[in-house]
Amino acid sequence: MKQERAQHTRRALLRAAAGEFDRHGYAGTSLSRVSRAAGVTMGALTFHFPTKASLADAVRADAVELTRAAVGAPACGVPAGGVPAGGGGAGSGGTSGGDTDGADGGFGAGLGPGFGPGEVARLTDVLTRLLQEEPSVSAAARLAWEQPGAADNWYASWIPVLRRHLAQEQSHVPSRRGDGPGPEAHGAVGPVSGGWEACASAAADAQDLEILVHCLVVGSEALRRGVVPVGGETAPSGEELRQRLRRLWHRTLAGPSA
Repeated sequence: MKQERAQHTRRALLRAAAGEFDRHGYAGTSLSRVSRAAGVTMGALTFHFPTKASLADAVRADAVELTRAAVGAPACGVPAGGVPAGGGGAGSGGTSGGDTDGADGGFGAGLGPGFGPGEVARLTDVLTRLLQEEPSVSAAARLAWEQPGAADNWYASWIPVLRRHLAQEQSHVPSRRGDGPGPEAHGAVGPVSGGWEACASAAADAQDLEILVHCLVVGSEALRRGVVPVGGETAPSGEELRQRLRRLWHRTLAGPSA
């Protein structure tokens, strides 16, 4: 019973701290404000988290664990596409476990054994949804900007998954487009065809897609916070923003004719 109360107190403190860091940043958050928001004494807070730095570290770690589970990062031992039942870390609201959506059927449902730009598009959708619905994730994203050198950088937590999908796309290019000779076989510098050209194109596409994902994720966070106005209008809702990003991905993947 005593251990259960301690775990409940720790979860309450992480939830409260995530909200405070998200709204006020690291400098604007105080332990006294966190203790009031959590409804616990300062003594209870400092028992679990002696300093503000240790509290921020815990929020970041919670967000990274939740994100890796949602996107299927191997580092967490969660199969690709799998989110533990009841999902969410100690500081989350448990949103990801059974939440569903028309686009991905839940945070991690679209990130299974597939590969390529379609999976990258779904990864973007998962990340933007986490930012909008999980306080620890949005707090960790803000802390990553304010303290880029700290451990458990939220943006770094999903980069390996993004690059894995892009690498899988590249590795399949020759088998889809033909295994042609390299440029040296042509005896001159000029247009080439076949597998070498396809691989070169895929490498450029992978770099472009990685940059695009970063821009979309960072941009969605700026829009959520109201930092960037959209045509003088109010910031779009979370679902509206995700729908717009899906349309953008559709046009990007379909090409100029879309």
